[in-house]
Amino acid sequence: MKTKQVNSLNRREFLEVSAGTLAASVIGLPSAVDSESNWNQGQIVHIIPTSNHERFLIKASFKSPQTAPPILTVSGKPVSGFQTDPRGRFWRFDVASLEPGTQYELRLTDSGGSPLCDAWPLKTMPAPDSIPEHLRILAYTCAGGYDGPPLNGKSFFLDMTARRKLLARALSFQPDVLIANGDHIYWDIETSQNKPFAKFTQGVLWPKFGQPLDTSVPMLHPRNLATFTAICDYQIPGLYGTALRSTPSFFLTDDHDNFENDEFDAKVATMPPDNYGTVGAEQTQRLYYPEFLPDRNRPEWLSGGDKAWAPTGTNITYGTLRYGKLMEVVLYDCRRYADYKGEHAKILPQWTEAWLIARTAAQDTTHFMHAPSLPFAFSSGKLGDWYPDFVDVQLKRLVVFEEKPGWQRGWFAQHQRLIEAISNQTNRSSVIVQGDFHASTAGEIHRSGELKMAQPVHVVTAGTLGTGDLVYPSAFRNIASTPSQLIGMDQALTPTEKNGFSIIDVIPDKLTFTMFTWRPPQPVEEIDTMKPVLVYEVPRHK
Repeated sequence: MKTKQVNSLNRREFLEVSAGTLAASVIGLPSAVDSESNWNQGQIVHIIPTSNHERFLIKASFKSPQTAPPILTVSGKPVSGFQTDPRGRFWRFDVASLEPGTQYELRLTDSGGSPLCDAWPLKTMPAPDSIPEHLRILAYTCAGGYDGPPLNGKSFFLDMTARRKLLARALSFQPDVLIANGDHIYWDIETSQNKPFAKFTQGVLWPKFGQPLDTSVPMLHPRNLATFTAICDYQIPGLYGTALRSTPSFFLTDDHDNFENDEFDAKVATMPPDNYGTVGAEQTQRLYYPEFLPDRNRPEWLSGGDKAWAPTGTNITYGTLRYGKLMEVVLYDCRRYADYKGEHAKILPQWTEAWLIARTAAQDTTHFMHAPSLPFAFSSGKLGDWYPDFVDVQLKRLVVFEEKPGWQRGWFAQHQRLIEAISNQTNRSSVIVQGDFHASTAGEIHRSGELKMAQPVHVVTAGTLGTGDLVYPSAFRNIASTPSQLIGMDQALTPTEKNGFSIIDVIPDKLTFTMFTWRPPQPVEEIDTMKPVLVYEVPRHK
């Protein structure tokens, strides 16, 4: 592992440490916002696509309902849209039988053939057995949130203008794919009302989006539809618009996507989420962002692959990003199916754990990366950690000698099985890029409990796009996040409570994580020229 702390990295150095792949022409590109002004989005509100080597799956919404299915033409092949909402504003397009590693031209028209927006390109992934030389990934977490009025001068979420600017800066590096790891929506129903700011939420934040959600009926019920879509429109299309139309995207869900924070106390327990929250997450995904497309090495019987409304062969919670033989990324939601069975408890179902361990052991790609929604190595004392670390209010630090209410010993046992498998790889380095954490971090684990790593496990928290002042752990829990006391690690970047993202360059010999951070009161104009705070290199283990 090689790291470089970047305080005054000049342009030439940045090109060198980025594996020689960040060309000068890329650095100088205009932001995505500027390029968007040259593309006519017409009647489109948002487009989010994903792809594998033979298929596109695209979610789109329109300014007004379409009374007949719109048509997506892919290099001359017409595909009718499938309506996903009750009124016809939201549609999905499922395009099969494509060629690997091929860029297609997409055109979207109404049923009569009139254009609904300009044409745009989209590319399939390389064939699974091909050998690409380079992949660039954009990764971040926690992009959701409503940037409403401040409370006592503090924001809940980052101003949407700055958030869009961060996204534009990230997209200016022309990533091949995007990983948005969890918390696309923040609209905690029950757990926002057990906080000191409950009246502020009810009286100031919620009314902007209409009547409160009626939890006696689903979110797509006529009584809830207008409020539900207003909430989600603001946080997903309001951020992305059509900026991702040519970037295959992998949206992974986490606790807030179930419309609650993960908590356990005398009055509320929200992990695993109840049916109302999970159905809400499913309905959000059904309208706004793609499910995970099939992969030949991911069993179809995994939880999340059994939804009748989902496209054929897809999974809503467990996914695979396969880029030829160069890289495989396994993506997994760690909140949806957690159980409470004490020392036998699991965060992930047994079949999911078996799949993850089997793919890790296969070692049939040059690089392999875990992308869990629940962070490894670090703790902020919350219920849904892998670890028992608990916030001692008097000591103002994390401790393990006090019981954490609701936490299950079996969760850490599963953690140990997973991290042992990750560290036991012999032909490639052990790497985790994770979500949930409102910070940017990087480092390597050498011990977990009594388990010594066969090789260090590199852990990167890619950065949080939408977090505001009051959501950072130092504000919300009055402590800074740290490595769990059960973890031994060397930190290249200690938890940094700023907004940010990571550009991950993958070439046969190494992975390079180029990490960017920014936070108010820094001027928003600095986003366009900010330099990386860290370049973290992980050579291939041989």
